[in-house]
Parts: sequence; structure tokens; C-alpha cells
Amino acid sequence: MRYTLCLIFIIIVCRIASFGQDIHFTQYYATPLVFNPAATGLFDENLRLSNNYRTQWSAVGVPYQTISVSVDAPIRFRGKSGLGVGFMFLHDKSGGTKLTANKFMLSLSYLLRVNQKNTISLGVQGGYVNKYFTLDGITLPSQYNPETGLFDVTMPNNVTEMDMSLGYVDMNIGVAYYGKFNKISPNIGLSILHINSPQETYCNTDSKLTPRMLFNGEVKIFLGQSWSLTPHILTTFNKKTEEMLFGALVERSIPTKVITSVFVGVSGRTSFSNFDAAMLTAGLTFYGITVGASYDINLSKLMQATNARGAFEISLIYKLKIEKKNYITLPCDRF
Repeated sequence: MRYTLCLIFIIIVCRIASFGQDIHFTQYYATPLVFNPAATGLFDENLRLSNNYRTQWSAVGVPYQTISVSVDAPIRFRGKSGLGVGFMFLHDKSGGTKLTANKFMLSLSYLLRVNQKNTISLGVQGGYVNKYFTLDGITLPSQYNPETGLFDVTMPNNVTEMDMSLGYVDMNIGVAYYGKFNKISPNIGLSILHINSPQETYCNTDSKLTPRMLFNGEVKIFLGQSWSLTPHILTTFNKKTEEMLFGALVERSIPTKVITSVFVGVSGRTSFSNFDAAMLTAGLTFYGITVGASYDINLSKLMQATNARGAFEISLIYKLKIEKKNYITLPCDRF
């Protein structure tokens, strides 16, 4: 009976077109700490604040909502190699059971500045994950009333051997490379999530998260004084599941004090067996704040049910650059 209930539960809370065992973002490049701890502090400025909000599948029921917030900064030693430190919080709520996941993760990286053009980063991330759900508002087979021919939420659901919440420690590692040349700036990374294979089950059974590998790469190509093109790709592998997100952004710099650039992009998400969605992205940068918005057009087998409606996502990144002060030294008679 216990395993039957677990199977029913899995069917109920299964995320449609899920990204392996984790959430995903269309603008993944705006959530660097979610996918690779080696990205911690891997930028030129002094501080970075990132925030993403995503909502999807409102066309087929209760929408799925995901929010990520992160802050990170490099700690350089005399402007060369150093450390990157950061914190990431992720909140995800899924479907009618209100399956909720909260992740609290600390990130640490070592930034090895090989020279003025090349930087290599090694990162580790650890934290705590809490997940819980509720059966309020849904019905199970035991709540079927043969006299009325309907399901009755007031009848017992007979769920007695299932935990409604769980928690575990999660660990991720990664490596990344960042280059800065005259006309191109490459950025590539490789990460492995859940390296400690944490136990994740509501049914008192042995069910561990297997390590998940991700590869990301992008190359910003400068086209003249005002234009740039950035092709990008993210792939992920876990057991027999795989997914790839690929696309490109076109950006134009604007010489004004308020809005400094605008960008548009197209991308697609697919597995080896099924094309999932096409995505459109647009955004701008003003006062050092980059805001991006994207929409997923569902092209999978669910398209008839969703009418091609997928997900809406908005991202915000703020990078703070602190200019060095020019100190004036005064001579002292004692020295």
C-alpha cells in the first residue's frame, strides 16, 4: 500500500517537462550561482546582486513559480588572484500540491588570475535544502464516492506512511574560465551538482539524488564600437536524461547617462528526443542595472493543451564598481 501511495504521489506532483531533478531558467546566465559555484566572484566589478523570477504552466493548472536571489563579490589580493564569496537563496513552488523547495547555499571560489587576459576559477558550494508539500485541495482514489460519482475532499485519503517535508545538506563543485581579449570575451564552465548524493524521499525508501553535470559556454564578440553578439549554450546530463539550451543575444551600446545598452535574443531548449520550447528575450541596462524579460513558447507535445503558452521570466542584475580613491600623502618630520 505504501508504494502504491508513493506512485500516486509522484504522478500528482511530477513537474511537466521538468529539467531533470532541478528547476531551470531561460536566462540562466543571469543566475550564475544556481548552476556553477565557480562563477562566484568571476566578474570585473566589486559586487553583484542577481534576482530572477519565473512563472510557467499557468495554461494547464496551478502555475509553477521560481525565485532566485544571490549576492557575490571577489576578494582580490593586490588586484590579482583572490577569493570569491557568495550566498544564494532559491524558492520554488510547484503545482496543486504546493510542492515547495527552499535552498540556502553558500559559495566559495578561488580566482586564479593567470594574466591580464585569463582567469581560472575553482568553486565549491554547500547549504541546506528544505522541501514540503500539502495534500489540501487535491483528491486521491480513496476519496472517490461511488454514491455521487464524485471525489469528496472530506473523506479520508488514507495517507499514513508518508512524510510531508524533508531536508538535507547539498554540495556542488565547479570550474570556470573567463577571458578578456580585444574583440572576444569567452566564458566557459563545468559543474557537478549533488556530489554528496543526498537522500530525497517522502516515502521512507532509499532514493538519492544522483550527481548532475552541467556545461555552459558563451563568447561575447564585439562588432565595431556599438554592437556585440553573444552566442551561448547550457547542457545538462543526469542518468538517462539530458537537456540543452542554446541561443544568442545581440546588444547595442548607447552613449547616454541613463540607458547604456539594449539587447534582444532568441534561444531554444531541447533534449535529444524532444524539442521543448523557443524563447524570446529583450532587455536594457540603466544606471548599472541590467533588466531582462523572456517568454517561452511551448513547442513540445503539450502544445495542444498549453496553446503554445509556456513561461514568463524576468531577471535583474546590479553590478557595483567602487573606484579607487586617490589618497594624498603628507610628509612627516619623524621619518
